[in-house]
Amino acid sequence: MSSSERQKQCPYCAELISDEAVKCRYCGSWLDRSDYLRTWTRSRTHAKVWGICAGLARQFGIQVTFIRLAFIILTFIGGWGILFYLALWFLMPLEDE
Repeated sequence: MSSSERQKQCPYCAELISDEAVKCRYCGSWLDRSDYLRTWTRSRTHAKVWGICAGLARQFGIQVTFIRLAFIILTFIGGWGILFYLALWFLMPLEDE
């Protein structure tokens, strides 16, 4: 059996998926959550303030402008943007050099 034909069973929905898969195509579950969550880091190189927006943009594969706008909008809606930003600053480590 070649590596492209090898399959494993999703631990969440029990469907057969590719052996190299990191996300189940049936239920959408991340198969190795620790690797996925470990990549949430603050950016050193593209930081405007603390690098949180740049780190989130890199993680989700979208432009950093959308993340910054989301924080601005959330700030005007009851101050939640500031609270989320400070919580992420506390929780997200800096990326390695």
